This record gives sequence, structure tokens and C-alpha cells, in this order.
Amino acid sequence: EAAKGRRRPNLALRLRRDTPDAVWDQALDTISGGTGIPALYNEEEYVRAIQLADLGVADADLPHFAFGGCTELMIHGRSNVGSLDDTFNLALSFEQSLHRHLLNCPTFEQFMARLKEDLTTDIVAMCDRVSANQKSKAQWQPQPLRTLLVDDCLDDALEFNAGGARYNWSVICIAGLANTYDSLAAVKQMVYDERAVSAEELLQALRDNFAGHEALRQRLQRCPHYGNDDPFVDDLAVDISTHVFREFMGQTPWRGGRFLASCLMFVTYGIFGAQVGATPDGRFAQAPVADSAGAVQGRDISGPTALLRSVAKVPHFLAPGTLVINIRFMRRLFDDPALRDQLKALVRTYFDLGGMQLQINVVDQAALRAALDDPDAHRDLIVRVGGYSEYFHLLSRDLQESVLERVEHGA
Repeated sequence: EAAKGRRRPNLALRLRRDTPDAVWDQALDTISGGTGIPALYNEEEYVRAIQLADLGVADADLPHFAFGGCTELMIHGRSNVGSLDDTFNLALSFEQSLHRHLLNCPTFEQFMARLKEDLTTDIVAMCDRVSANQKSKAQWQPQPLRTLLVDDCLDDALEFNAGGARYNWSVICIAGLANTYDSLAAVKQMVYDERAVSAEELLQALRDNFAGHEALRQRLQRCPHYGNDDPFVDDLAVDISTHVFREFMGQTPWRGGRFLASCLMFVTYGIFGAQVGATPDGRFAQAPVADSAGAVQGRDISGPTALLRSVAKVPHFLAPGTLVINIRFMRRLFDDPALRDQLKALVRTYFDLGGMQLQINVVDQAALRAALDDPDAHRDLIVRVGGYSEYFHLLSRDLQESVLERVEHGA
């Protein structure tokens, strides 16, 4: 009730199978106000993910898991979690591997093998950098106040940044997940399955940022897109994300624990997109990448059930740092009792399928367009971005337009 119409503080609601309907209804009432608060979390799946990750969390401490920063997994009062310690630009790593290997891989399976080798090399290098940074912080940036307040620093006589907290791990953001999924699907279909374009032609079009290759770009954009419950692309998403998430979890930070994958793009998906050239999903060079771990903005055209079925196939439990999922719904779904029941059932089913987080935007498309044209008259308009809510007028033009591109789902 207190959060209605507010963008701060950032609120996370942990939901269970036995959560009373009254709590669901109050949460949906607050969300329907358009601020994106609270974000919804699958408590039972987070507990399972924590246990499977072998983070050493005692049963007595499991109920105290919480989300620091925006939505990075922590144990309240008992942990030191790198938040975020670094961001792995998957779309950039994929782009570099594509230009390095595509010409020399006669089969898609060979290309995937080379890609995974490159990803592992890049992941290990990033983890080494993070560990070196953690070691440097322990030496040069002690945290006396946190050392006093976080269990078990005083008991173990060990400073917070030196590993004194009861639990230590590192959260790494993965950028460009859906762009990589869609690009892999396009490469597989166009280059290998249909032989509709040669590797040389595709790479040249990418280097030219599709200038003079618009017909090819249109064909690439018609390839299957993640977020539509299409096994052709979803199976690739599961394959590559499982590899990336497991590679991170298999590394040990200097301070202890594990590296936990996440996708917490905040307003940075424009920044990380600017690092990446044109990609085989038809995206132009330097354009923003996907704004979350869900579909690329505007590509989930088969309805909300198909979107969430695609998203739930990805192994969220291997990325307990939190995979943020954005979804937009029309306001009428919250106002009509029958439609509201359907909405609750949709979220509950998504959680039953293994989804762990969902954040909902309820903003009229006309209001967004009006705010784009006249920001001074709409300075109170709030939207949910990557893990928190922000005033629409404070976003860059590219990010404002990316919010407009999100599909607004109806019944």
C-alpha cells in the first residue's frame, strides 16, 4: 500500500505456492499503478538454486536470502557479494567468435564448439580479473563499518573485504543473451540448414552494417526469435546459456564462494550495445542489446504465455544471481476480475516451470509516446527497466525508444 505510485524504495516480493490470494491481489494493485513495484520472485526456486549451487548456506540462514543493489542475490546481514563485480558482454564475445571462426567451420556443430571454447576463455579471463580486484580491495579498501555489522567478521577476526563475512560470492551480469540466441538461430538456419547465404556474404554484410544488404537483413529478421516458444531457437538458448552459466559457476572468486550469473541490465543495455557491431539477428551496429534476459524488445509476438514458456526453458537455477525478465501488460488485465485471475495463473505457472523473477510494466503506449514528444509534461511517468524503476524522462532517447518497442500483452 505504501509503495503505490512510488519508484523508491525498490521492493522485491517473494512468492510461494501457498502465498495467500490477498497478498497477490495487493501486489497486483500496486503494480497496476505503473511503477513496476514490486518485482515478483519465486521463493521456492531461489532456495533450491542456492542449495544446488553449493554455496554453503546453512538451513537456518536460507530464509534470509534477499536482493541487494537492484536484485543481486545476497544473504541479509551475513554476506559479502560482489554486486555487480563485472559484466560479461555475451553479444560481443559471440560477435568476435563469429568473425574468427565462421569461415572455417563447415558444420554448425563445429562452429558451436569453437564458440564455446572462446566463451570459456573469455569467462576465465574475466573471473581472474575479478579475483585480482577482490584481492586488491582486501589490501587497499578495508570496510570497517561493514566489518562491524556483518556476521561473522568480528568472530573470525577477519575484515569484510578479506573474506570475513559468513558467505562470499560474486555476481556477474550477462549482457546480450537474447541477441545471441536469435543470432545463433539465424546463422544455423540461413548459413547451414538452408544454405541461403554463404558465410562470406553474411560476414561482409555485418562488416558493412547491412548497408547495401537490406534484403538480407530482412530475411535474417524473419528467422525464429527467442520468446515465442519456438524449439528451434529455444533449444539453442538452453544450450549456450547452460554452457555460460556453468562456466561461471565453476570458477572460484578470490574471496571464496562461486561466480553467479545474472542479467541485470539497469539502463546499461544501450552502453553494452554500443560495444557490439552488427549481429546476425538483423540488429544494427551499436544499437542497444536486449533489455533483460527475456526476448529482444518487440520480438515476443506470440503472446505472454509463449514468452514465458521460452524464458522458463533457460536454466534459471544455474544463474541465481537473478535473470531479470521484463514483461508489459495492458491495464485492463488488472481491472477485470476474470482477467486478473488469468494473470495470476500465468505468473504462477511460469514459476512452476522454473522461472525465478518477473517484473511487470503497466504503461499505456500512448502515454509513452506523449512523454517521448513532450518530456516536460510527463516528468512523473515511471517505467520499470533492468531491476529497478526510473522516471521515463531520465532515460536516454535510445532507451526510451527501446521501452516503446516492448510488446504490450493483452489477455
